[in-house]
Amino acid sequence: MTSLQIALLQWDVSNKRMLKVLESINDEKFFLPIVPNGNSPSWLLGHLADTDDLLLELFGIRQRIYPELGKIYHHTKGANQSGHLSKNELIAQWKQIIATLDEAFKKMTEQDWLSRHMAVSEEDFTKEPQRNKLNVMLSRVSHKASHLGQIAIQH
Repeated sequence: MTSLQIALLQWDVSNKRMLKVLESINDEKFFLPIVPNGNSPSWLLGHLADTDDLLLELFGIRQRIYPELGKIYHHTKGANQSGHLSKNELIAQWKQIIATLDEAFKKMTEQDWLSRHMAVSEEDFTKEPQRNKLNVMLSRVSHKASHLGQIAIQH
């Protein structure tokens, strides 16, 4: 197994773990803050769906599928707990985003993964080659693990 295959396996495992936990949360708890004045599992999933949807553009794959997620699941603390999509709708959207990413990821070569993403200029990438697509994907795996830990507190 190559290092790239291991990284893609981690991406897949993190998505499956998150989905399993989120689907097991009842509808009432799904919309309740995990800690006082904190985020709900609903917001966390919306946030993850939004950041994964952004990967489509960041990696130059295609336009975002659900750009409206950024307006609903923004990062303003304390002002992001209303207007959420239903649990089923949000999970369905996230699954579609992940499926689109997975399809594109399977076609990417090692060279594609080590190339710059769209948020870094060619000049900056020459100076900092670690600002590549693989590094971004790995940071998203870590990001999901962090939020999975938050959700586990409530569940």
